[in-house]
Amino acid sequence: MKLARKISLTLALLAIAVLAVMESLEVSHELERSATDRRHDHRLLGHTIAGSIGKAWQQEGEGEALALLEQANRFQVQVGLRWVWLDGPADHLPLSKLPQSLMEQLRAGEDGAVTDLHEQPGVLRSYIPVVVGDRLGAIEISEPLIEEHRHVRNTVIGTTLATVAIAVVFLLVAMAMGNRLVGRPIDQLVQLARRIGEGQLEARVQLHQRDELDTLAAAMNQMGEMLQLARQTIAEETAARLATLEHLRHADRLTTVGKLASGVAHELGTPLNVVLGRAKMISSGEALGDEVGECARIISQQAQHMTRIIRQLLDFARRRAPQRSPEQLSQLVTRTLSLLQPMAYKRSVSLVSEVPETLMLEVDAGQLQQVLTNLVMNGVQAMKNPGTLRVHAEPTRATPPADVGGPEADWMRLDVRDEGEGISAENLPHIFEPFFTTKDVGEGTGLGLSVSYGIIRDHGGWIAVDSTPGQGSCFSIYLPRGDTACQDAS
Repeated sequence: MKLARKISLTLALLAIAVLAVMESLEVSHELERSATDRRHDHRLLGHTIAGSIGKAWQQEGEGEALALLEQANRFQVQVGLRWVWLDGPADHLPLSKLPQSLMEQLRAGEDGAVTDLHEQPGVLRSYIPVVVGDRLGAIEISEPLIEEHRHVRNTVIGTTLATVAIAVVFLLVAMAMGNRLVGRPIDQLVQLARRIGEGQLEARVQLHQRDELDTLAAAMNQMGEMLQLARQTIAEETAARLATLEHLRHADRLTTVGKLASGVAHELGTPLNVVLGRAKMISSGEALGDEVGECARIISQQAQHMTRIIRQLLDFARRRAPQRSPEQLSQLVTRTLSLLQPMAYKRSVSLVSEVPETLMLEVDAGQLQQVLTNLVMNGVQAMKNPGTLRVHAEPTRATPPADVGGPEADWMRLDVRDEGEGISAENLPHIFEPFFTTKDVGEGTGLGLSVSYGIIRDHGGWIAVDSTPGQGSCFSIYLPRGDTACQDAS
């Protein structure tokens, strides 16, 4: 039941109760007044007749007095008159059923009355004492209460009908006013709340009534404005955060490119020397006949090799929007390791890929390559002695950490395991914090692992670390397998 109907029904029931109580009191008061008037009339009639009977009894005797009473009785329509004696033994009196208190009152010469309910619908009997000689008698005036009961019944019926009519009118008016003042405004407020809940923060409501509901509507309108402003602020802050994050990722990428430059320069040096030497042979005429074609072929091969190296470096450094697509994991790892091979060669570190060719993932290849590059480069720099860095991948089942959340599920785990110095226990909790680094000045910005962790989280995964000082570290990348994971690449 709606609030307006509840209020209307409550008010109607309250009105009915108040009217019923008031009418009951009115009927009760009217009955009391009617009884008082009837007794007063009995007293007037009794005293009038008592004087005449007493005078007739003294002058003409008992017979004439009783005849006079009988004659007066014939002229009464609703009232009955009778003579009774009050003296003598109580058990011989015709008034033996009267209350003892009334008998004592009558014998003391005082008027009295009693309502006899043994006769339906009841009889009012009044007694007027009369002293006749040395005896005490009384005139009994009896009147049936049938008219009174009829009047009471008609009054109750009329009062009930009037109460019902008033209650119905009151209920209709209360419902109409309740619907106008409470029902419709609350419906509008409910609709406003639903629209705000659905994201329509520009929704407003105007009630045009000066009461608490109007105050609530104003508060909800203000809430909508504040939520709309908060949404706009969040959108702006999110855009700024994403722009900053992308800038940091790009900056980290460029920093990595700078570190790769020395290795790439060494990698380009040999092909350039070969190209230069073969070109001199052709220009000086040393190469004759078939040797010219052989020199041209070698120059072409070395140029293509240099072009491929430069293209890989440019692809890695170029800024572009994230875009996921099915990628063969082994090819992505191979491209990354080939890019870092010159740097690893200078440190006498072997890069080994242990990724099956059948593994596929739905990822942003450029971003995942940036993560692998950071992890592999960190592993190479952590190895002060010659050794092997391995990149291994396999499907696994794992439970995400608390900061990621979620049940146990199937994941793709990509391990980057080095044989370096490892990470100390006090530094391990801070390695993914921005600008935290344990490298020497000029070797690291402290952004690589932080950016890498953010990229993997954007992909719905996380990075775990297992490190033992003096024995090396293993960075494990967990990525959702999706529908394309572990499919045959052929």
